Amino acid sequence: MGKLSQRAWNNVIIVSMLILIMLFNFSGNFLNSGSDETSTTRNLVPSDKIITTMVFEQLKVERIGQGWRAISGERTIKYTNEMLANLIENWVNAEISLIEQHNSWHSPSAAVELWFAGQALPTEYQFKQHQDQTLVKINQQTYQLISPSYQSLTPQE
Repeated sequence: MGKLSQRAWNNVIIVSMLILIMLFNFSGNFLNSGSDETSTTRNLVPSDKIITTMVFEQLKVERIGQGWRAISGERTIKYTNEMLANLIENWVNAEISLIEQHNSWHSPSAAVELWFAGQALPTEYQFKQHQDQTLVKINQQTYQLISPSYQSLTPQE
């Protein structure tokens, strides 16, 4: 085998590093692809999203620095920062499960808009009570709310 110059060895090392990076990238996708298929539940709010504003029918909850504030158009209800933080925590920890398209979804019983950091438009969550379950429609997909209850996701007076 012939001798390689310093420049040739550098090229060999660079190419081998690129091959290793591609190998690690593809093996990570391959090893993690099965875990998504077995999981039937997911979070109501994606884990990579940060809520900045929530708009309910008669209440708006906004992030102010490290805390939260509530703005109501008609009546004044005092919400503590702790109450609002618990509400946000309930949304972040809520679990939903994808279900088949529901035929009787004509008008939602409640709608909530969530604004996420870095997004120009809000995401609308439509809720509907159907028999003994709560249905959630997000981006034309229908889910069943598993936990917590719908009342935990609304501001309590």
